[in-house]
Amino acid sequence: MINTSTSPFSEPPRGPVRVGLVGVTGYGSAYFEALTRLVDLGRVAWGAVTIINPEETAEQIKFFEERSVPVFGDYLEMLEEGKGLIDWVCIPTGIGWHTRMVVESLARGYQVTVEKPLAPTLQDVAEIQEAERRSGISISVGFQYAYQKETWDIKKRLLAGEIGTVRRIDCLALWGRGGAYYSRNKWSGRLHDGESWILDSPLHNALCHLINLILFWSGDELGKEANIVKMQAETYRAKPIESYDTVRSVATMDSGIEAAVVLSHSAHQRFDPEIRIVGDRGEIVWRFIGDYEVEIDGERTRHPKLGQIAVRDHMFDNILDRMEGKPARICTSDLGRGTVKWVNTVHDTTEIQDIPRAYRRAIRDESGDVFDTVADLEYFAIRSFRERKTFKEVGAPWAVQPSAADVANYDAFLATYCEDPTEGEAVQRIAK
Repeated sequence: MINTSTSPFSEPPRGPVRVGLVGVTGYGSAYFEALTRLVDLGRVAWGAVTIINPEETAEQIKFFEERSVPVFGDYLEMLEEGKGLIDWVCIPTGIGWHTRMVVESLARGYQVTVEKPLAPTLQDVAEIQEAERRSGISISVGFQYAYQKETWDIKKRLLAGEIGTVRRIDCLALWGRGGAYYSRNKWSGRLHDGESWILDSPLHNALCHLINLILFWSGDELGKEANIVKMQAETYRAKPIESYDTVRSVATMDSGIEAAVVLSHSAHQRFDPEIRIVGDRGEIVWRFIGDYEVEIDGERTRHPKLGQIAVRDHMFDNILDRMEGKPARICTSDLGRGTVKWVNTVHDTTEIQDIPRAYRRAIRDESGDVFDTVADLEYFAIRSFRERKTFKEVGAPWAVQPSAADVANYDAFLATYCEDPTEGEAVQRIAK
């Protein structure tokens, strides 16, 4: 939402905002680099850092020690000992850690930024939002495109009716991922890590920015996202993982818009993310790389948007602007909730289908990494995207008929087709 209120602090900070960073490897390295640029600009000061893997981070530890920044081996220790040292906690950690780290940080009165997705389940979102109410602090979520002026400009164009009544939204992204991607940590490709739901997938991790954008642009008010009322889904697995690596899901919104999304990590050829918003007078096309395009009554114009590094920096600038009491575009927990609902409803609507071995291909790249792919997936995915048809309808020999569910009142993940290891067996609680 656009925040035009005063600083969330009882008194605006008189100097740089002091940040506590949880993790400096994995995606934490991107936060480390962005925050370092802000420190150099004088907007932020290092307060403390949590590093749980010192054997892999000697260079980063030296960086902080040279600056007399306390380094902790446990985030709870940093939160306790950091009182008086930090104002703001940044959490670029694995999905399963988000809820507990956000709640613990809010309980101690810190400002919080948590990386996307907001949380694994809608129950987790409810716990986070209750912690926000108790603390009086509104968190920010790392859906970096939600902070961009271009994103909000597109929403204003849609609300103004520039392309007429929006009929549908179509989305495609094919980002192949190899074994190194899934072995980089202990939770990639997992449904549950033994302590928390993860529900990792293209839909809930690498490509969930797309879902966040679609829900935002589908909302019928500027600062709100749409609510999903119906879900149709088909999910497939070609890799040796718990979750799915290929999905087609079609969400019907309370605004009347239907959005069809095709995503995969099992394609051999890369197709960067594209979102097409189709109205009865024209369309808007947003692409991961390059400008976005607006076509109205047959006339097409291009509009620039920021590059990837600039997008991340702009996100942090907006978060700091809010802390300083300035107007800012912020992805709140309300604007992060819908993505979690989309992911949860897909899991509760359909069972993951294993791609038969006859249609799988293992491809080794120059580095030796092995990519488990699906033969001709690009052909079927692009046809599904362009023709708005299921994988089965476009002739994919491994495809099944998708499942559908009414999810207008859906407010909790039921683990319909996911085994919860803490209960010892899969639960079957929903009738489709």
